[in-house]
Amino acid sequence: MRPAILQLDDSLARQGSLERAVLARGGRVMSARDLGPALRLWTRRGTLGELRGRILDGLPARGEAEVVFAGSGDFHHVTPLLLERAVAMAGEPVTVLHFDNHPDWVRFAQGLHCGSWVGQAARMDGVDRVVTVGVCSPDIGRRKAHEGDLELIWENKLDVFAWTAPDGRAEVTLEGRSWPTIESLGEAAFLDRLDAAIATRSVYVTLDKDVLRAEDAVTNWDQGRASLEFVAAAVRSVSRGRRIVGADVVGDWSKPDYGLGLGGLMKRGEAMLDQPWSRPRPDEADRLNEAVNLRLLEVFTELRR
Repeated sequence: MRPAILQLDDSLARQGSLERAVLARGGRVMSARDLGPALRLWTRRGTLGELRGRILDGLPARGEAEVVFAGSGDFHHVTPLLLERAVAMAGEPVTVLHFDNHPDWVRFAQGLHCGSWVGQAARMDGVDRVVTVGVCSPDIGRRKAHEGDLELIWENKLDVFAWTAPDGRAEVTLEGRSWPTIESLGEAAFLDRLDAAIATRSVYVTLDKDVLRAEDAVTNWDQGRASLEFVAAAVRSVSRGRRIVGADVVGDWSKPDYGLGLGGLMKRGEAMLDQPWSRPRPDEADRLNEAVNLRLLEVFTELRR
């Protein structure tokens, strides 16, 4: 896989070793930081359309699968733009393998939210389903699951393999369907279960580093319990006998910039309700996240398309 960097905030611009490693592998760096405030957390379709055009110009498809590093998890809703290209090149049904501490399945009619993109991705032409792995957040519990787009489950478009269930049980049950937790199965047995859940030959991987435990990454969100080595093992396991047709990585930490005006104020208020109030030391966050990104770069670029 060929690597690329999509700069939407300053987190990746501070990771010089990652940029050098990407360029050394024939990769590309594209900046769209001027769109960052409008894109961050949620955005209107017009801004997404502008970013789509810039991606077509700055990161044109070259017939080779790409892994794109895109900064904070506040930008996870750019995944559908990158997925579109991968699905078009695949020429066959694609499963989206989604590592995240959150299901990213809420409804958001005004545009696209970093917590709402899964529905659009799952229903995209050419996508078989989304398989979400590693959730620890209460979003999938009985008190909050009703906020999600549960029609995805009725449509057989979504599987949810949580790390742990909010109620402590060995499985998560949603709309009459149940999935064992990773904790209850054990990591090795779960990889076999994950393999059985993917029915397509082509797979797109999207990874939010908030799925990782706190000692492995620093993000703008509450974090899960997966280790970096578990994620790497899962990607390698899924790739055996399949094609990884594209990937993206988000979940770096950056100081939020939501822009001015009413939209910026609304985003600040939402972040205060949903995100941790504590702030890490930027240099420590950069050091840890760059090490994770370099490891993921190694994992993905070793894969054959």
